[in-house]
Amino acid sequence: MFKQLSLGLAAGLAVLGLGATAQAASNQQLVSQKSVTRSGKVTGNVKGKLYAFRTTGQVLTLTATHQLKNYPRTAWIVSKSAVIQKANGKQYRYNYVTSTSSKTKKTVSGWVWAHYLKTPKTVKLGAPYVSQQAVKAWMGCESASLLEGLHYKGVLTSTGLVAFMKHLPRSKNNNPNNGFAGSPYKVTPGVFQSIFPKPLAKWGNRYEPVKNISGAKLAQLRAQLRLHNPVVVYVTLHFAKAQYGHYFWGTGINNSHVMLLDGYKSGAYHVADPNHGKYWVSAKKFARSYNYKHFAVAVQ
Repeated sequence: MFKQLSLGLAAGLAVLGLGATAQAASNQQLVSQKSVTRSGKVTGNVKGKLYAFRTTGQVLTLTATHQLKNYPRTAWIVSKSAVIQKANGKQYRYNYVTSTSSKTKKTVSGWVWAHYLKTPKTVKLGAPYVSQQAVKAWMGCESASLLEGLHYKGVLTSTGLVAFMKHLPRSKNNNPNNGFAGSPYKVTPGVFQSIFPKPLAKWGNRYEPVKNISGAKLAQLRAQLRLHNPVVVYVTLHFAKAQYGHYFWGTGINNSHVMLLDGYKSGAYHVADPNHGKYWVSAKKFARSYNYKHFAVAVQ
């Protein structure tokens, strides 16, 4: 439910930026405001402005602080929603947003007319490609995919796959739930050669915020991409039907493969596949392959 915004709270809203233009009208009022679930994440349009709110008596002043056109590759996280009644008597919804970007850690915040917040139909982050084949890491797809995500975030950009894998957590008992089982450079018969999301995310967190989001639905993967967070996904080789094998720790998919998800559009997903390059794959194929396990690690 909306709560009437008190004068004290309105006056306490942060004013961002300098030298901005104020919009004020004698009948312009802040009708109501509420907090919203921070999972409502969208990408900003290049049109519109961010504003700071300030009230004097019953008059609401909107002070422009930032032009959205100056943040073309920035995603915006919504945390509050407000309704404003303009001088013409009409009411408009504004959202309080904070920026997030792969290019900078600096953030900006402010109120924006909800009309300017668009959920994009197409996202393509353009994550860098890391080849496991080039260094003969035949079983190193998890490491290569994670490194692709870290490179996209501007982390370890001068580090190659061989150097990166020197720090690969290993499983002493060949259980991929504990670390990498076997060797990334050769096939070890009888061993399920992989590292599962929990230890992979823990490893990635040494360098950059990395989160195990296993269980995420496809819509949640797309939401991560809209925030410029590429996702390491566990699928099957060539997106084929799963071939199961039984091990002392449980059931695994023998033809499993791991790659970095970095884009989507209608009917397709874009991946940086360390075994085959960068390409679009049909949404149907990707969904079938991903839905076997719902294993995913977001590089945030």
